[in-house]
Amino acid sequence: MPKFFQVEKAAFAGEKDTFKNVKFKKRNLENSYAAEAGTILEIIPVHIRNPPVIQFIAYISSISDTVSTEHTLQQPFGRPDPYYIWKSNNRTITVDFTVPASSIAMALNNLNNISWLVAAQYPSYKGDKVTTSISATPLFRVRYANLICSSTKGGQGLLAALGGVQVTPVVEDGFISVNPSNAGSVNADVAARLLKDAGFDENVPEGKKLLIPKNIKLNLTLKVVHDHSLGWNHEDGTWRGGFAAPRYPYDFGLVRESIDPPGPGVTVVEAPPGSPAANNAAAAQANLTGDRTEVADTDPKKTGAEVAKELP
Repeated sequence: MPKFFQVEKAAFAGEKDTFKNVKFKKRNLENSYAAEAGTILEIIPVHIRNPPVIQFIAYISSISDTVSTEHTLQQPFGRPDPYYIWKSNNRTITVDFTVPASSIAMALNNLNNISWLVAAQYPSYKGDKVTTSISATPLFRVRYANLICSSTKGGQGLLAALGGVQVTPVVEDGFISVNPSNAGSVNADVAARLLKDAGFDENVPEGKKLLIPKNIKLNLTLKVVHDHSLGWNHEDGTWRGGFAAPRYPYDFGLVRESIDPPGPGVTVVEAPPGSPAANNAAAAQANLTGDRTEVADTDPKKTGAEVAKELP
């Protein structure tokens, strides 16, 4: 079949109705309407000059978004539980989806996009073939509606490194054989006409055979690279993403009620400098942080180190 089915045309929002090569970006990296609507999973490898726009109809079986937290543990004397000092966060998204081929046209489209996806896992180089150096590490803009998107750039996908791409043909579902014949004549078969119209007639000349699985399962692991501030302002409890990323991470939420504005936060009453309370607190902090700067001890009964040991 030389054309996509109606549901497939609708998934591409009318931008594609048969096998065509991928589109290429030159300046802006905005996603297509179909990717914003969630009918297409769109991947743009931004480390490639004039990057291809890789697209798959979103037959997604699962999405997992995991934020892991790493702490530095400090165990004070006499306390059963350690202090958890925040160190870093890492956000990882895994996506599982199936790429079905309902026709020769869709089979060629799928195989072409998968080829671009796998090849894009490698970096860009500069220099000749003898002496080369890496000029760009593989990074991608990935978009699937509001579930995988950037909160900073309107219309752009989430910036991420791909931790892995797994391509698994579903062998038991069978294959579509592509064997173009009579290319360039009125008797050309469907495969020959599709390849010629898309500019692939030299890539797959007459006599060459392609075996394309009817169903291919793909698994992607996205290592998210946030391009905006994260966390909360201590003074007023507002999100540090501000105007850049006000609806992190799913393009919705983080709205403060006007009738319940952020309060001034916790008020810390500091003891007068040089007082026993101030010196004891400073010694306790020094003990926790490892700063051994001497602090005057004005409490004749308790040193700063002793105070630190007594902290809950």
